[in-house]
Amino acid sequence: MRRKARAWVVALLALLAAAAVGVGLVARYEDRLLPALGLGRSVVLYFARPDGTALAAEVRYTLPGRDGPMQRLRMLAEGPRPESGLVPVLPPGTRPLGVHVDEGVATVDFSREIIERHWGGSTAELLTVYGIVNTLTAVPGIERVQIRVEGRPVETLAGHVDLTQPLPADPSLVAAAPSDSSPRPAP
Repeated sequence: MRRKARAWVVALLALLAAAAVGVGLVARYEDRLLPALGLGRSVVLYFARPDGTALAAEVRYTLPGRDGPMQRLRMLAEGPRPESGLVPVLPPGTRPLGVHVDEGVATVDFSREIIERHWGGSTAELLTVYGIVNTLTAVPGIERVQIRVEGRPVETLAGHVDLTQPLPADPSLVAAAPSDSSPRPAP
């Protein structure tokens, strides 16, 4: 009897391990698996073009309920897919700390690395700010974005872009269509 119980426990543990691996793979590749399975929701993130002159859209897929503002900021902080050829807009180590949406304004809070590790320059700062703003204003109900650092208002990230007021999207900074042929999400 004990041998049978032990076999069931081993089988159950193996099943749980396989499920954990499967969940990890789905989480890692969900933006590729979900459209292939006809599931998920497309979201648009804005990263910098390799020449650093403009933003470009990258379409990703995620499960419904995982496509809100905080999740989009986390994806933005992870950076673009390597095969996209795009470059991150957030400095290394930058973490989104929170998002609060009120009357169309998303107040976003980032860790101090967004300032401390920012590479500087007016164009680079513009791409950082509008990578965030354009990504979040694609979320229904968000019209403008106010950026904070460690819970405090900031005047600028690197001395060039005024952050004292909430900012609307600036589509003029987007130079290319989404990096894959998938349709853009409806607003």
